[in-house]
Amino acid sequence: MNIRLLEIEEPKFPYKFRQSKDAYEAVKDYGKADREVFLVLLLSSQSQMLACEPLTAGTVDSASVFPREVLRAAIIHNASAVILVHNHPSGDVTPSRADRNITSQIMLVCEAASIRVLDHIIIGRDKFLSMADSGEIEAQQLIVKAMLDSLEVSG
Repeated sequence: MNIRLLEIEEPKFPYKFRQSKDAYEAVKDYGKADREVFLVLLLSSQSQMLACEPLTAGTVDSASVFPREVLRAAIIHNASAVILVHNHPSGDVTPSRADRNITSQIMLVCEAASIRVLDHIIIGRDKFLSMADSGEIEAQQLIVKAMLDSLEVSG
């Protein structure tokens, strides 16, 4: 059995995010991992990074993450916003259906707790895709808002 250990340099604090490339630069070493790793960047209301929490390491083509773990990390660090990040060891940064589904689920849970999901970044070997830059986060926000609005009780 071959196990490759990967030394990943933790992002340096303080780190402030102005655009998706800033977040990518903070965690791009995860693109070298030989299995999927899912982490969350926890941010203050001023987009200052409070913490970077690796949540799970999976297999070569999947990593199970639970929305409650993202919410838990955000609450522990008193984060106002989060950026979701995971790598694709294949190098292809195209979001899968599972990537889109977990993003929606996490957004729903976080929105109910007034925590903003700013982006979901998928990292390849030397490239990345920002779901915010591609418009997918905004589209998901509209769906989540409609779902939460439908739950409001009038009276």
